[in-house]
Amino acid sequence: MELKELLSRLPEGSVATRKLRDPEVNIDNICFLTPATGLPHPNVLYFSDDIHLPEAPIEDIFNVVLFGCQEVPKGLLDNPSCNVILLRLEFNPFTCYNELQGFFLEDIQVTDIVRRMLTAHFSNNGLQYVVEEASRALGNPVVVVDSAYHYVARHVEGKLDPSRHLDQVLEQEFRYESILEDGIAFIEHARITERCAQSPRPIVIYNEVLGANTMVTPSVVHGVTIAHTMMIERDHPFGDVDLECMGRLGRFVAQEMQKTNLYTASRGQMDSYFLVNLLNDEQPSHAVTARRLSVLDFTPLPELYIAVLDPNHARVAPHDLNTIAMQLTGCLQSSIYATYEDALVVAFSREKGTGLGDYTEELLRKVADVNDLSIGVSNAFDDLTHIRSHYEQARAAIKAGRMVSVFLEDGQVYHYCDYAYVQMLGLTNTQYNLLNFVHPSLMRLARYDRDHGTELMDTLFIYLQNACNTQRAAKMLNLHKNTLLYRMGRIREILGCNLSSGEDQFMLQLSYRVLFYLDLFKSRISTSRNDFRIENE
Repeated sequence: MELKELLSRLPEGSVATRKLRDPEVNIDNICFLTPATGLPHPNVLYFSDDIHLPEAPIEDIFNVVLFGCQEVPKGLLDNPSCNVILLRLEFNPFTCYNELQGFFLEDIQVTDIVRRMLTAHFSNNGLQYVVEEASRALGNPVVVVDSAYHYVARHVEGKLDPSRHLDQVLEQEFRYESILEDGIAFIEHARITERCAQSPRPIVIYNEVLGANTMVTPSVVHGVTIAHTMMIERDHPFGDVDLECMGRLGRFVAQEMQKTNLYTASRGQMDSYFLVNLLNDEQPSHAVTARRLSVLDFTPLPELYIAVLDPNHARVAPHDLNTIAMQLTGCLQSSIYATYEDALVVAFSREKGTGLGDYTEELLRKVADVNDLSIGVSNAFDDLTHIRSHYEQARAAIKAGRMVSVFLEDGQVYHYCDYAYVQMLGLTNTQYNLLNFVHPSLMRLARYDRDHGTELMDTLFIYLQNACNTQRAAKMLNLHKNTLLYRMGRIREILGCNLSSGEDQFMLQLSYRVLFYLDLFKSRISTSRNDFRIENE
């Protein structure tokens, strides 16, 4: 019900002042404002004195009937989002409240259905729960379809009957989680989207593909239609009550979608919806994925990578992550992104064998540095239905990279292929004592350092890191080459091997990694991969 229509039922002469910024806002409920109310809801008309008004700045629409005060507070008068009505002091606010409630509750059937939907909406159990309650209350199937014709939520009471044409079509569409090609063609031919946008009420149209009447209403956020809610005439004919309730349901759906990362993080971008749904699905269907890609008109290149951009410290708001995504614009060709689990997730697609490319790698490092992010990059893969395991690779790379960065600095961009061994150590550590995998000779060297106050463990580590190149190791250790050669001779004596064997080098490197993982050794020199590339280029 529109606010102006509702306010027309206030007792004559009861209003002292009114300032209506949006008199056509729809009101779904009326209540008294209390300290426990929380943030005001834009579709609720509140009754309040000036004591219980919100202290925090109000950014969304706030509808309030004030009582018990001489004038409207300046903050409300100046706020462009507030609809304010001040009652005269001599009028009883409870009488006025009851007048509006009586008018608001005139149609008991509408009220009961709306109350069920409103209760579901305020339960914070999600969009699917709201749709289920609405479908049960209205007595017909209800579905919510986004702009890419994907079913965001749906409910049919009872089992579908395979002998009915309508149920056959619904069963197919539910299996693919989207409207099929014939249905999309009908929607576009019948101009349903345009007709919904032009109509102040839900529209009723006979759907030739379903073979049934449908009632459709848009869900609009800031003037943009983000989804359509549809009821199907399956179990009983439509009536006036359905029209009234479906209009309300469309608004509830819009509010529910704004609560979730699915809308907030992706700003309504359909490719982001697709990516989030794919990440949430533990076993994506090849057929469903192919259909969604077709509807999105998105054809990824043959080689795929998942990059997760994760804040190192404070949680970052979705709009900030979108700002970070804008910084990556130059490398997002043939790619899609979304906010997921408090991080920015990018699905890069590239030509076969090219990798991410030097430009993308460098841009990722700059963005990581400027925004204090850790970035994990998965191995390459070629099938979007495998996205979840590669997302987990990118997450594992971040965890491992943060641990390893105490001795190897990678500029906060961590490729899973470089850090898979850390995950392997973590899995092994749950069943075995990792110290069993440390070579005894390295433990002797560690004890020698402890007993004599030397730094031979550090010397050997830098020597191995530089592929046993004496000149590079001496430079990194800030030692004269002869001093390093003397130390290496002592190290060989203690180890009992000459370090010329690849097997010896491997076991020592593995042993160092185990000690790093267990936090039993930390090199005093932090190195970068670039330190080991300079003389080879």
